[in-house]
Amino acid sequence: MAINSRLKGIALLDNPDALKLLVAVVAVLAVVWIWLKISAARRKPKIHPRLQKYAGPDAEFARKRREEASHIVATSSTQNIAGYEIVEQFEAVFVDDFRRPEEAIEGVKAVAAMKGANAVVNLKHDRTSGGRCSASGDAVVVRRKT
Repeated sequence: MAINSRLKGIALLDNPDALKLLVAVVAVLAVVWIWLKISAARRKPKIHPRLQKYAGPDAEFARKRREEASHIVATSSTQNIAGYEIVEQFEAVFVDDFRRPEEAIEGVKAVAAMKGANAVVNLKHDRTSGGRCSASGDAVVVRRKT
């Protein structure tokens, strides 16, 4: 009962037009707040220029890397690939500064494919002291054993 007596003293609640205006203003503010939250969620986050090198590849670069890596038919952590014989060995390939080991291995496969290889042997990956990943291997051309 004490709360009701306090509310009666507020002139705004006594005037029905002022009360409707207050409700309308609160509703508009709520809609604007929701719209701002939704539009902020859709925006790409801004990365400080000094931190952009840690952001990872953009979508187009990652797509091209996956496309190149798909040309590799086999990989092995040893010198041989079961069921294949090595026809030609190109050179060692090395990539670094990836966020995850899978991305580093995909990077090695993409570089090997760009050099004309269709397989990678002696494939290995490491995590650096800074938390980034590197991978290396030998780019080779293989064919199925008959």
